[in-house]
Amino acid sequence: MPATIIGSSDVAFGIPDTQTGMVVQSITHANSSDAVELKNKSGDTTAVVFRNKRVTYTVEGAYTNFSDSVGTDITVSGGETFGLSGAAYVNEITRTRSADNFEQVSFTAVIYDGIA
Repeated sequence: MPATIIGSSDVAFGIPDTQTGMVVQSITHANSSDAVELKNKSGDTTAVVFRNKRVTYTVEGAYTNFSDSVGTDITVSGGETFGLSGAAYVNEITRTRSADNFEQVSFTAVIYDGIA
């Protein structure tokens, strides 16, 4: 059952979207790039270039029937693209079993800007 937000309506509570093969417990979106700095003779940065822009998603939750594999493109439900274009590719999948919890699955997927 969804929670009722009292007060500000400009905030989000919980995870509004579903992901195939799992009950999502958390999702993280990270926007990053590589920075190349130009230093002068004193070691001070005088110029910087940002390249290799990407978005990395980490999704964790209870396993139901998650069947994607590393190297495949995946649609991340509710995934923020930060204005980048391209497909999200799975680069890591982890399944965890323990005596006192439901079976868990997590995956990391990356959008490399312009690579579809």
